[in-house]
This record gives sequence, structure tokens and C-alpha cells, in this order.
Amino acid sequence: MTPVSASAANGPDSRVYVFDRAPTVPALARRRVRAALTAWQVSPDDIETAEQVIAEIAANAIEHTQSLRIRLEVERHPDEIQVAVRDSGPRPQTSLAARTDSNADLEEGGRGLLLVHALATRWGADPTPGNGLRVWAAIRPGAPK
Repeated sequence: MTPVSASAANGPDSRVYVFDRAPTVPALARRRVRAALTAWQVSPDDIETAEQVIAEIAANAIEHTQSLRIRLEVERHPDEIQVAVRDSGPRPQTSLAARTDSNADLEEGGRGLLLVHALATRWGADPTPGNGLRVWAAIRPGAPK
């Protein structure tokens, strides 16, 4: 089975799921985000936005890293929802934010980060111990898209 663990990380407003690397991870991540946000009574529009964002981030982790495991994090804060994917690398040569500014992202199959940039209130990528990366996005409930 692809999900290898699930837990409430820091109480009822935080969930962590770990998946084995597989092409189904983006779809599984969408389902887990939907379930968590539905339980927290987040609006359907914001759930849909979070699903789209996490699917893109998870797809990038599967396509552009060699991680054997992908970690999904879902958090509800008083003023925003955060979703993140953590991988074990290797990290890209150029920053992900720089890729949203380049024409290379307009090539076929390279629009995922542009979608994340357009849908999220804010987003970023932080190095993790070793050679990994944590790509996260924040969505302010009710914010215009």
C-alpha cells in the first residue's frame, strides 16, 4: 500500500502523511488534503485550491527528485492553511522561485509552479537536513484567486 504512515502531528489542526514514491502520490495527496480540510470545515473553494496546489507540489517531488518517500504536511492556522511536501532530494540547481520567472516554465509540462504561484497567497521552498527540500504553500481562506 502506498501510504506508509499518517499521524496528527501537532494536535487536531495538523496532519502528516508519508507515502512511498509512486505515480499515484499526487492523487493520494489531494485526497488526504480534502479529508483534513473537510474535517476542519474549510470552504469547498479553499479545499479545491489546496488540492490543486498540493497535487502540483507532489507531482514535482515525484518527477524531479529521487526520494523514496514523500512527506505531506497539512496545517490549519488561524489566518491560513498551509500544505507542504518534503522530499529527500536532490535539490534543484536553481531556486524554485526563479523558475516561475523564467520562460522555461512555459514549456509543455513546466507550468506547475506557475499554478502554485497563482493560487497560493504565498509559497516557498526551504532546504531540509541532508539534500532534501520542503516546498510549501499558504492559502488564506476566502482570498480572491
